[in-house]
Amino acid sequence: MIFAHVRWLVRRGRRPHAGGRAASDHPVRRYGRLVAVVGALGLLVATAIPTLADPAADGARSLAAPVAGPGDEIAPSPAGGAPGRATARPAVPPDDLGDLGAWLEYKQSSHQPALPDEARLFYRRGMLAHRQGDLQQAIRLTRGAAELDPTFVTPHLALASWALTRDPSQALLRYAVVLDLVRRSFLLQIELVANLVFFTLHGLFLGLLITSLLVVLLHQAELRHIWHERLTRRLAPGSARVWTWLILLTPFAAGLGLALPAVVFMGMLWPLLRVRERLVFVAMLFALAAAPFAGHALGRLAMPLREDRGPLYGIASLPDEAWSSSQQASLTRLAAEHPDNPFVQFGLGWTARQGGDLATAESAYRQALTLWPQNACVLNNLANVMVARGNTSQAIDLYRAAMTADPENAAAPFNLSLVFTRQFEYRAASEAAARASALDFELVKSHQAMGTADGVLPMADQWIAPATFWKAVLKPGDGVQPGVALPPVWNGRVETSGPLFALLAIVLATASAVIGSRWQHNIPLRPCRNCGRVVCRRCSQRRRELALCPACAQQEAQAESPEFARVLLARLRLRRERVQRVARTTLAFLLPGYGLLAFQRVFRATLMISGVVLLTDPWLGVSAPFSYHSWPGLGTGTVSPVLPIVGWCLIYTNSLFGYLSQAARAAEQAAALAAPVRSRPSSAGRLTAKAA
Repeated sequence: MIFAHVRWLVRRGRRPHAGGRAASDHPVRRYGRLVAVVGALGLLVATAIPTLADPAADGARSLAAPVAGPGDEIAPSPAGGAPGRATARPAVPPDDLGDLGAWLEYKQSSHQPALPDEARLFYRRGMLAHRQGDLQQAIRLTRGAAELDPTFVTPHLALASWALTRDPSQALLRYAVVLDLVRRSFLLQIELVANLVFFTLHGLFLGLLITSLLVVLLHQAELRHIWHERLTRRLAPGSARVWTWLILLTPFAAGLGLALPAVVFMGMLWPLLRVRERLVFVAMLFALAAAPFAGHALGRLAMPLREDRGPLYGIASLPDEAWSSSQQASLTRLAAEHPDNPFVQFGLGWTARQGGDLATAESAYRQALTLWPQNACVLNNLANVMVARGNTSQAIDLYRAAMTADPENAAAPFNLSLVFTRQFEYRAASEAAARASALDFELVKSHQAMGTADGVLPMADQWIAPATFWKAVLKPGDGVQPGVALPPVWNGRVETSGPLFALLAIVLATASAVIGSRWQHNIPLRPCRNCGRVVCRRCSQRRRELALCPACAQQEAQAESPEFARVLLARLRLRRERVQRVARTTLAFLLPGYGLLAFQRVFRATLMISGVVLLTDPWLGVSAPFSYHSWPGLGTGTVSPVLPIVGWCLIYTNSLFGYLSQAARAAEQAAALAAPVRSRPSSAGRLTAKAA
């Protein structure tokens, strides 16, 4: 019958329609639909042949089993009517926790989509084998962990990192699997987003902080000169010079952190800073003002981790956890306390279905359907429960309602095809299977792989869509406070102590900018016209309308002629420029971004410094603070050392070559200014000749 139906489909595809072929019926689309139908019928053949051979032997796991997979099987009655109770013996878990093959066979025979605890156990053993240098054993155990729990993303990342240099094609395939898991899993999405937000804020804050400190270092001469001129009114010049260094270094050691003194000093330098350096001051002040409130923003992203706070109550992590009676009892209590929470009701239905408590699962799913009308996931899962309880007609109506609510839902037509197959309605089954294959062929393929020799295929349950979770996280509703969540590396820092620190930073930064402007107005600072050293109106000396520092003025006074004075001043200038160039080049080689910052390339230098901070964080013990999965307790080792090394090389090379190019450009400009101006003689024009 099935093969006759296939031949009928082939003839139907070749038969011309009356009036000619439609414009939209392209041959590629037509044969694509035909391939999908043939693949779906092959799936139905694998399911139906054992049923036709021995209908009584084809059944599902007993409903009384303590742990039932979310895809319970359907067993038709001997008469071919409604599905009855399962007659096949339930699969028994292996006694040996070290036998990977036995656990893979148990997973397939029990029709469970995942074994989370066992997957993490074998993954941990794979990590231990990798640490011991047994790469083959590590790969075998890690692959087994990925097969035991297809939603466990860490084994795929580990395998990809191991194959990145040996077999790049396999690494790309693993990364493709990771991207697909991220697309389907809310926990992976929010973990990536939360950690991305943390590392972005962390890198930018430290990048701005280091840039501010370097700006203060570059302008420390101006800053100390301001203090020196005021201290010399009461102290000797030598003592005043020592006190300027003490004033500069003491705030950093006084327990106020590094950011607040840097902002205050940059405020004092406000009149002397370039426009880009002033933007760094404004950005650093904004970061200090927003730092105490960063915990509230991260607390919203940490909401799925809180099992004691709504609206999620830890429901998002249920697919990664194995069933337990205590977990179901806790969800039952939560469902009774919060009957209007759809997440709790859905979670109770999911857990009860896994535990074989179909009556509780049906009640919870119906309550969730009341709160989420026309939700395709709830309709599909409720229909699966109704099939397991033997109410096939109502299940078919629910499947069709799910297909109407979400036409892109592939689970509902797939489950409907299984129900029609067990009822020997192969035409309707083939149409439903073809639709499911066209919508999501991977779902059909994965469930087909879960089939056993008896031809039984599991039903496809659906978890809550990631968009629904995101809506609850971003808009938790009235009366729900996300709370404060500070990562360990931020906890205890003075910058995140509270709003009082933010107010203090704003007041001190504003006051320092006002004071610096008044000081510059009263005693303006300017560079020496010869060597560039900072001078003011009191210490500068005028020589032929040039403001010189005392050292340059002394050299100029020793000359007997203006030409010899220019030679002495040029010699002194070159000597100091050489010392400054050596110091600047040394720091540029040691500190990425410093060379660009010395030439006022602030934005590019800040980004480089932020990148260096992020690449250095793992060496300093800074790890991702948000983890929404149950990990095996070992370092995952999924980050290949190649990536940080490549990142370091790119940043260092870009910084070094950027500095060298800026230095060469500055040298060319200086040489052009120092070169004598030579004018070429030109012939007299008509007006000039007439005037002569």
